[in-house]
Amino acid sequence: MHRLPVILIICAAFVSSVFSEEQVVDSVGNVLSDFSFEEGGTNWNFFGSEIGDVARSGNAGLTVINEVRNWSGADQLIALPEGAANITVSGWIKTEDVVQGRENWENARISIEYRDAEGNLVGGYPAAVAQVTGTTDWTHYTRSYRVMPAARVLQVQCALGNATGAAYFDDITVTIRDSEGNLLEQGALTGVMDKGDWYALDINNTASGSHFVDWSGLLHTPAGKHGFLTVKDGKFYFEDGTPARFWGTNLVAADVFASDEEIDSLVSRLSKMGANLLRLHHMDAPWSVPNIFGNVEGTRELCPGSMRQLDYLIHRCKEEGIYIFLDLLVHREFTEADGVEHTPPDLGGKQIGFFSEKIIELQKEFNEQLLNHVNEFTEVAYKDEPAIVASALINESTIFGAFSGDILTPPYRQELQDLWAESEFGDKTLATFDLDWQNDRPRLRLEFADADIEESIQFLSSVEKGYFRTLSDHLRDLGVKYPLAGSNMPLPLLAMLRNNAVLDFMASNDYWDHPEVWKINDDWDNILFAPFHNRSQFRNPNASAIQNKSYYRVKDLPFVITEWNHCYPNEYVLEGVPLMAAYSALQGWDAVLQFDFNLHTLGRDRIRNYTLSVQPEDVAQWVMAAPLFLRGDVQTAPGMIVEGITQEQLDDIPNYSNMLEFNYHLPFITRVAKSFDGQSEGDIDDYAQFFSRDSGIIRSETGELLLNSQTGYLKIDAPRVQGVSGFISDINFDFPLFSSEIENKHASIFAVSADGEDLTESKHFYLVVTGPAKMSGQVYDPTRNLLKDPGEGEVLVQVIEGNVTFNEVADGRVTVYPLALDGSRGRRMRLRRSRGTAGVLRLNRGRTLVYEVVIN
Repeated sequence: MHRLPVILIICAAFVSSVFSEEQVVDSVGNVLSDFSFEEGGTNWNFFGSEIGDVARSGNAGLTVINEVRNWSGADQLIALPEGAANITVSGWIKTEDVVQGRENWENARISIEYRDAEGNLVGGYPAAVAQVTGTTDWTHYTRSYRVMPAARVLQVQCALGNATGAAYFDDITVTIRDSEGNLLEQGALTGVMDKGDWYALDINNTASGSHFVDWSGLLHTPAGKHGFLTVKDGKFYFEDGTPARFWGTNLVAADVFASDEEIDSLVSRLSKMGANLLRLHHMDAPWSVPNIFGNVEGTRELCPGSMRQLDYLIHRCKEEGIYIFLDLLVHREFTEADGVEHTPPDLGGKQIGFFSEKIIELQKEFNEQLLNHVNEFTEVAYKDEPAIVASALINESTIFGAFSGDILTPPYRQELQDLWAESEFGDKTLATFDLDWQNDRPRLRLEFADADIEESIQFLSSVEKGYFRTLSDHLRDLGVKYPLAGSNMPLPLLAMLRNNAVLDFMASNDYWDHPEVWKINDDWDNILFAPFHNRSQFRNPNASAIQNKSYYRVKDLPFVITEWNHCYPNEYVLEGVPLMAAYSALQGWDAVLQFDFNLHTLGRDRIRNYTLSVQPEDVAQWVMAAPLFLRGDVQTAPGMIVEGITQEQLDDIPNYSNMLEFNYHLPFITRVAKSFDGQSEGDIDDYAQFFSRDSGIIRSETGELLLNSQTGYLKIDAPRVQGVSGFISDINFDFPLFSSEIENKHASIFAVSADGEDLTESKHFYLVVTGPAKMSGQVYDPTRNLLKDPGEGEVLVQVIEGNVTFNEVADGRVTVYPLALDGSRGRRMRLRRSRGTAGVLRLNRGRTLVYEVVIN
């Protein structure tokens, strides 16, 4: 769930530059907040830096110290006003022993970037205001720039970029001028949250364990009735031959060990929502209270109290038809009490868990304790429980590095080096790799020169594959029958994917617009104040979750998305659920799990960054998405493009394939996958007819899905689900069942069959109509990349302005009821009669997100 800041590279685009130690600070017209760092860093985002007492003026300045190469510093975003033509950026830098990184821009620096209204980079990377190495006294730097066309936001960054040493910054100024040289003030962007009327969710009808509708009939009761989950022909099947597909969510940390009453309510609500798979995550985290060890010193014994609640949760899920994905190693902290002399460098044994003999033995011990445990309520050992359908061996990790690249501390680095010395490559030089984050999807890069790259990748791959085989063999020896995955690390490194492919299925995670917690120095308690990009997925399909996850599908293996979300406070949250449900179905992916679910109540508790259970748009659209995915209401594409990865690609850096970057439209048309035999399948040109670069329209080969990436909407027209989501204002959409015209700039409207019949024949269906949701008092920063005030109190939903016109039905009359959060019906809605129709529903009269429609 972590991402790193994009590493800056240098392009030209400056007007002039001046360097003078004598120049004094002129703050007239300066639009930066707290430009001298005297106010605690107001509106600055800090990553690996802090406000210190080394200052050029006043008592405070920005301090950045890197003992190892890292991108550390602070940045601030500024909304550009109308008429902005030129900007000037100035600042003071002092350095001590700054050693440049591999590239000439990796040093102490002040730099800028331009972004458009949705956070996309505009105009590349302009030349830096300043770049400094060595030891220097306070020196003033300034540079002027033209404002790039389409630029709406300016980012100013002070950083020690992939360099070591110490850098100090103070008195940073930014002035904006129009084409005539007049000073301008900061501007302000507007967005979909600024428009329309709003109403508070009615929390009077929020009965325990309730939901808008009841989809529990889609679930197997009890879970496990069809036998253990198996893999056949690259898909999931149960032992009796029943095909398996999972739509679900994650339960995290202490919520796994909730009270019986809370578990009963949780399980009831999930079953009604149509969740048939629950992943149990972070059970081993030291910050979880309780955790599976009981929060005592040491992690070598399972806590009886925690296990009792885990037993009850699995028992109740099994009764209600919810299968279990059981994580084995997520955030466990190995300590001296466990017999570990040197505490691993990151929680969860990331990177070292693949090779450290002691850590591997502790993993085996835990797995044996957990999976031999007999459930108090079912009287079945976990290893023998068919309601448990999958496990991953280690969460978000790879031998090639963690999210921050190589994290090995000396004792573990030496242990890996000893393994290298014993290998066939022992007479060569083992490479240290890092991750290159200058693109949307990171590549592998060499941390230090003069290493043997091919041999190093082959060696590390053998270690990673060996770990997967060792742990999976141990689990099989214990008697575990269900499918296993290696890790769900969201990095598209080819060797890592190939290594994971030795197990039963592939897994990965994805978050659209995850709050940049690393820019508030990983202060997760204040994540609501972390910056974000505020982009639409529909308008950026080349970077969307669907395109990202298409890099991870391997031919002839099931594919599971263990975590995904379109994160609040991004203004376009309502895009996430329809996008993931529709295109995961088109791709034929096997399980899709949204992150995360908790014990909080929709409408009563505040909206969180990635918590499904309190996000109104998501909960409502599950009414459409769960049956779409589980029933197969959207067809799986019949075709497939298989990209054959060569040995040369696997054994070299960047260890990455850009085929999907050049053909980002493919996952929205047909299935895509990789193979590691070098053999490609399918002809990309065969799918050219489904995509127009000029219009931005991508049609699925099934004819059921259409993505308009220029306007920014997704249209679904299938027999049992019809509708549209995104930027749909004042566009008339016609479907076999209904037509709609909505005034709201950004909204969703879907009809889904309740009785399983095609909508044109159905006597009972649901109409899901959603607009944006926010907290009362919520205010965006002028750049709309930060929350100035996250708000509190009531959860507000935008009133939908517009009409739904139902087409004529052969027999009967259309009756519409608004549904409360607990599924109870409100008063029947009055339809306006219109010749040649079954009636017109005026949406602004409803104060709900879901309607029940009955043909009487």
